[in-house]
Amino acid sequence: MTRPFRLAGLFAVLCAAVAILHAGCTQKEKEVEPDDKTSASVTPPVTGRSQVLKASEDDCVGPLVRSKNPKEIAFSGQRFKLDGYLLTQLNKDPDKEVIIGIVSDTKENTEENRNNLSLILNFFAKEKVEVIVHLGDVASTMPMPEEIEVPEKDEQGKPLSDIDKERYRRRVVNKARREAMARSLEDIVEVISILAESDLPVLVLSGNRECKTTFNSAMATLSEDFPNVFNMNAVRRADLDDVDIISMPGYHDPEYVHCSWDKCLYYESDTLALIELAKEANDPVMAISHGPPRQHDRNGIDVVSEGANVGNPALTAAIHKAGISFGAFGNIQEAGGKAVNLDGSSLIAQDTFVDSLYLNPGPADSMIWTMNDESEGRGMAATIHIVGKKAKYKIFRIGQEQKQSAEANPPPPQ
Repeated sequence: MTRPFRLAGLFAVLCAAVAILHAGCTQKEKEVEPDDKTSASVTPPVTGRSQVLKASEDDCVGPLVRSKNPKEIAFSGQRFKLDGYLLTQLNKDPDKEVIIGIVSDTKENTEENRNNLSLILNFFAKEKVEVIVHLGDVASTMPMPEEIEVPEKDEQGKPLSDIDKERYRRRVVNKARREAMARSLEDIVEVISILAESDLPVLVLSGNRECKTTFNSAMATLSEDFPNVFNMNAVRRADLDDVDIISMPGYHDPEYVHCSWDKCLYYESDTLALIELAKEANDPVMAISHGPPRQHDRNGIDVVSEGANVGNPALTAAIHKAGISFGAFGNIQEAGGKAVNLDGSSLIAQDTFVDSLYLNPGPADSMIWTMNDESEGRGMAATIHIVGKKAKYKIFRIGQEQKQSAEANPPPPQ
């Protein structure tokens, strides 16, 4: 069933937000002490004693603050309490297991990608998935004009001054930004609503494509129509039945952030919150972020096609120090379709329970990707099945089931 979305008011908010983006944001700062116990197998971030580290804005990486007015949320027979950064599932079952569906990098709101999500949801239903996680890069941001032609004269033929030319350029840029943000908001809402129709909890964080204002506005729009959708930029810990999911929103490398005028960047100090969140957990912990931790092997889930490990070493160090056993990360499409240990040196076989695994599900995007193992991906997703303190995973590839069925049932000879 198609539900109406309340976009008009939010579009006005976006227009107003564009006007103040250039005013800048006040950065929060944190003072940290280095830890000398980091394992040699993990590259720690370089810090000095009593060094003041930069931190992200609160509307990108939500602060660990409780709400003065926590609220209960109910849908499809499930009950949750939302209290600031903490989401708690109130209904529990007697077993000690949970199955999580993992999606990443849908990238664009196209018919092909929407069809991919429908097939992925069918896979999740067969696997009895209980919660869905989207790791970011939900939909595209329209590109900004690289060059703007500024006329020499106005409509009456009067020469424009340098000030008038700058005003003209600024008007063109601001209009392009408004159009990009409005289109992106609509696309995010449409893509995530497909997952939300499952009536399962859907946890979504931003990647390196989304503008932070647009992403937050889209999540607010979605939550009005789908109470089962949660913004994991603001919700930093989801205390679910049999697993605690903790989030590291945004992206760490500004060079690869698409929305240059409204970035959601996280910094080394932001990763330290994962340690505090993991301490709070009362179940096995799974960390989620759009970008992977830095690894040290060609098998890693952060290896680009050129062969380099490009994950974030500060994220690796935080996961190691916090003792986080499980993780799911996207972004490096060609490194997807597998899980490894924390330094990336050991591939983990599917459907094998292990004490620790870190997964890259591969892109859900329908664009054909050549993976590092020379296979092809044209839409991928995964599940993580946690039982007690162990977990296993399973990869789903669009077209794989049809291919296996055709091989098992070849057509009769003519």
